[in-house]
Amino acid sequence: MEQKVSASSAMPQMEQLIDVKQIWLTLLKYKWKILFFSIMVTAIASLVALSKPSIYTATATLMIESKQAKAVSVEEVYGLDTRINEYFLTQFEILKSDSIALEVIRKLDLTNNPEFNPALVEEQKLLDISFDIYELLPFLKGLRKPAPELSEDEASYRLEQRVLATFKSKLAISPVRKTQLVNISFSSTSPALAAQVANEVGNVYIESNLDSTMQVANKASGWLNERVAKLKADLQASEARLQAFLREEGLVDIEGVGGLASQELNELTSQLNKARDRRVAAESLYNLAQSSTNNVARISAVPEITNHPVIRDVKLAVSNAERKISDLAKRYGPKHPKMKAAQAELKSAQKNLDRELRQLVKGIGAEMSAARQAENTIRREIEGRKAEFQELTVKNARYSEYQREVDSNKQLYDLFLNRYKETSASSDFGSTIARFTDVAYQPLLPSAPKRKLIVLMAFVASFGFGCVVAFVLEALNDSFTNAKQVETTLGVSLLGILPLVKSKKDKLPTYLYYDDKQRAFSEGVRTIRTGYMLSNMNHDNHSVLVTSSEPSEGKTTSAINLAFGLAQLEKTILIDCDLRRPAVAKRFNLPAAQPGLANLIAGTHTFEECLVKDETSGLDILSAGLVPPNPQELLASDRFGLLLEKLKQRYSRIVIDTAPCQAVSDAYLLSQKVDSCILVTRAEHTRTGVVKHTLGKLVQQGVKIDGVILNRLNLKKAAKYSGHGSYYEYYGYAEKAPETAKVTKTEKESV
Repeated sequence: MEQKVSASSAMPQMEQLIDVKQIWLTLLKYKWKILFFSIMVTAIASLVALSKPSIYTATATLMIESKQAKAVSVEEVYGLDTRINEYFLTQFEILKSDSIALEVIRKLDLTNNPEFNPALVEEQKLLDISFDIYELLPFLKGLRKPAPELSEDEASYRLEQRVLATFKSKLAISPVRKTQLVNISFSSTSPALAAQVANEVGNVYIESNLDSTMQVANKASGWLNERVAKLKADLQASEARLQAFLREEGLVDIEGVGGLASQELNELTSQLNKARDRRVAAESLYNLAQSSTNNVARISAVPEITNHPVIRDVKLAVSNAERKISDLAKRYGPKHPKMKAAQAELKSAQKNLDRELRQLVKGIGAEMSAARQAENTIRREIEGRKAEFQELTVKNARYSEYQREVDSNKQLYDLFLNRYKETSASSDFGSTIARFTDVAYQPLLPSAPKRKLIVLMAFVASFGFGCVVAFVLEALNDSFTNAKQVETTLGVSLLGILPLVKSKKDKLPTYLYYDDKQRAFSEGVRTIRTGYMLSNMNHDNHSVLVTSSEPSEGKTTSAINLAFGLAQLEKTILIDCDLRRPAVAKRFNLPAAQPGLANLIAGTHTFEECLVKDETSGLDILSAGLVPPNPQELLASDRFGLLLEKLKQRYSRIVIDTAPCQAVSDAYLLSQKVDSCILVTRAEHTRTGVVKHTLGKLVQQGVKIDGVILNRLNLKKAAKYSGHGSYYEYYGYAEKAPETAKVTKTEKESV
């Protein structure tokens, strides 16, 4: 199980290695083009970078105060407040504003500087060029539109706006993060001007703030002066109204009078409550006493009466008399003089108690009347005092109204008076909103253009772009570039490769097969011959059709050289069945009137008259002859079929060259009359889809496909960039092999 997992995990690594290798091979394939493109682009970028003037950047640093300092507060002069982010953002935008930039432009007279106003130099050049053009081409004068006339103000405004746009493009305001510092950078071709402008922007910003502060202070001082005068008049008027009211009402201190009246009213109310309690208590006691007038015992049981000092003393006397009788009764009888005296004393005490009780009841009635009278008197007094208090409350409300008006006017007057005095005292104090922490100095080195970086980036970008283009071209190239690609793409065997042979006008020599200097080509033909014969070893096949998908793929060359190779082993005939554009006769320099296949099928000539014997190779050749108007009908005729049957009895191998499959259908027609077929395709030329389509149609016709010949393949290039150098090594070995003009008897026997 562990071995299976390791094997499966190794597969993606193998695929990744193959992909990396293919990428490397693609880069090697296009390396000189990529390097040439990169060097050209880098050279152009170098020229452009060198042609651009050096730009110098100077930077000044300002610290912006969070609040404007005041002369009356030392803490505010040095105080910082970093909580107001919107304030700093506003100051940064003010530094970038057009008003600051225009002031700097006017101060430094930048409108007359060629760096900011290129029109000073270019206008004359344009005028000279236009003059020359109109002088050389007079007919263009009628098409020339006169320039619109502008007033002096409009022209000045437009010029200033152009200079302003150029100025702002060179100015950079960058706040330092989490600080109150801001960097003012300016770029120019002149280092002195760059430093001067950077410092001047900060100075103009500070001066503009001072001017605006002074203007605001002066305006505020004048406005405060007017307001103070008006508020003073309002305060005096309100105080006069208050004094008049006090005189009219005869009041000195209405607050004290009101407090005394309120205190008296509260005391009368308290007395009324006490009088009411006294009257209620007297009425209750009087009513109770009246209900018990005939019963002395009930009257004496009332707590208020019992607790009266007189009644308490009388009752004490009665109690003593009763106790005395009780003591004497223990020793004497009822008729004893002491007993009688004691009883007489008891009766006298009881009568005295009854008399005092009745007298007390009368006093309670008088007390009740007095309590009622006192209550009524206090109530009448309260009603009178209430009326007076209400009248006093109305006066107090009017007094409070006048007093509030006086107080508010006094507060406003004091506030504005203090502010006016502060403003007047500090109006001539020129506090700055910002100050320089670092002034700009003339830079020693240019900041732009970064020529080394431009050249490096140009090379990297162009090299990367060249690699991308190479990958795109390689992806779009669906032609055959190596031998292995033929078998993997088409699924058929590769008979062999014919290497690319350079020649004038792409016309190869007819007898290239016998050229000692082209050993690779000869070996390629022999390889194709061997592959063809091996594929038909167990079949009694004599005729083979050599065709291609498109014209100019080398089918005629392949057919001729295959016939040369077969002729060395067996008796072979080469037939040119391309009756539309025959090429075999031209290759062998046959006369134009030479009869051939068309004449033979038509019956105008005999076979011996049409047959040509090549002395160099011993190959029999049957050319196309005169081009007929109906080539397909001739090839489909029974006479052509009978001809092939007779030739099979006379020749061991019949090599037929025919028209391309995509151009006409002659090849498909001939494929039904031959034993097998060989398809020729041109390396790096024919698209794989076209070859697949041709093979598919041939297979549908039931044709036996012996294989594919890959023609005009650059062996060195294929070996170097495909990663498969076996073919090239093989052909290189063939070039070093001893010269072999003819096949030995051993080779014949092996074949």
